[in-house]
Amino acid sequence: MTIMLEVYLNFKNEAATAIAFYETVFEVKNDGIMTFADAPEDPEHPTPEAWKDLIINASMTIEGVPVMFSDVPDGMGLTFIEGNNVSLVISTEDEAKIDRIFNRLAEEGKVTMPLGETFWSKKYGMVVDKFGINWMLNCYVEP
Repeated sequence: MTIMLEVYLNFKNEAATAIAFYETVFEVKNDGIMTFADAPEDPEHPTPEAWKDLIINASMTIEGVPVMFSDVPDGMGLTFIEGNNVSLVISTEDEAKIDRIFNRLAEEGKVTMPLGETFWSKKYGMVVDKFGINWMLNCYVEP
C-alpha cells in the first residue's frame, strides 16, 4: 500500500492569489482548482454566497512535492492563524493505517475533525499533535 506525505497551505480568502504567485515563482501550473461552488451542495449546510468563489481545494507540484491549497472563510468553524497555516497530510488507501496513525497523533493532542466519511474520501480527519503540528489524514478510497 502506498502512503504519501503532502503539504497543505491555508489562506484567509487569498488562495487564488497565492497559487498565481507560486506558479510564477516556481514556473509550474496548478494541477486543478475546486471552488466551494464546485463542491456538492449539502442541503443541511448550504454554502454561503460569500464563499462560492473561494477555493476549497487546489493542488500543484513544487519541486516534486505535492502542495495543496485552501481558503478558510469566516464562519467555517476553523481558526485561521497566519504563520500557523501549514498542515502535513498523510494519504493512503489503507484504512487501518489511517486509523492507527490518527489515534497515535491524537494522544495528548487535539482532534479538530474526527475521522469520518466525506464527499472525497472514505475517511478523513484532522488533528493537532502534542507538539502543535497540524495533520490531515485522508483514506483516498472513494466513499
